[in-house]
Amino acid sequence: MKASVSLFIFLCSTTASFGQGPFSNDEALKQLYHNFDPAKKTAQWGCTQDHQSEGPDRLCLYLQGGNIKDDTTVSVSVLLTAQVSEGNATRIYFATSAKPSRLHEEFDCHACVPATGAAVYIWRSQHWELESANVAAAYSGGWGGPPTIDLITIGPQKHGLLLSSTHMGQGFVSSRKELLAPLGKSVDEVWSLEDENDNINAIDPNDKLLNMPACRASAAIRLLAGDEDASENSDYYDIEVISRGSSFQDYNHPVKRENWTEVYTFRDGKYRLSQRTVFTEIKSGGKSTNR
Repeated sequence: MKASVSLFIFLCSTTASFGQGPFSNDEALKQLYHNFDPAKKTAQWGCTQDHQSEGPDRLCLYLQGGNIKDDTTVSVSVLLTAQVSEGNATRIYFATSAKPSRLHEEFDCHACVPATGAAVYIWRSQHWELESANVAAAYSGGWGGPPTIDLITIGPQKHGLLLSSTHMGQGFVSSRKELLAPLGKSVDEVWSLEDENDNINAIDPNDKLLNMPACRASAAIRLLAGDEDASENSDYYDIEVISRGSSFQDYNHPVKRENWTEVYTFRDGKYRLSQRTVFTEIKSGGKSTNR
């Protein structure tokens, strides 16, 4: 039997001191970014030829426009600093944002998303030591701005960073959740989901040629604490998603029902779908049934 637990969200200040030594945001940024300038709050992004050959870096594409000799200076800001206790260890979860510095005014488009960085510091040997880090853990947000970030509890002694962002285009609106968690020396995305969408603003009642029904779907998310003896992974809570509504698929199949419940279990470095139940809603006063 699994018991539901709240999606714990910490209201975090930008400083943290609970008996340990002071934590410096500037010192932390120096460890994360190349040539970080604390006065200008800028750094150099790693747009090298070798780096590009490993795969396209979205921030490099913005910075260079295809020319690696262009300026790779980025403006860096701190999004979250939060201190937590995990067993006998004290850690600080640190989230940042980086975007082109010289294109600051131009970096304001639908697809202009900054690089979200994430790091975890541990208090060890009387100082804060960098334990896990990834300056490009996610590309999220929009119109040049970063996503909303919250620290959440994802296990009895584990935490993660939950990113929330909203996107709109041609009257279609959707929101997305991405979960980042430390995995060894890195911090990576371990789960993501579109949790809400609608096409309300895309419908024109005066356009007789546009035959598109109004659709809206939304999902609630909660974490499930399992029996430590029976759970597949007692270190991490399961994620349960409960969705209701409908979404617009295409004009040949205009309505897709989104009445389902999914459970994700942490396995092999990711939250993976372990259970899915689809529901059929009966509008005539009967009860919903699953199939």
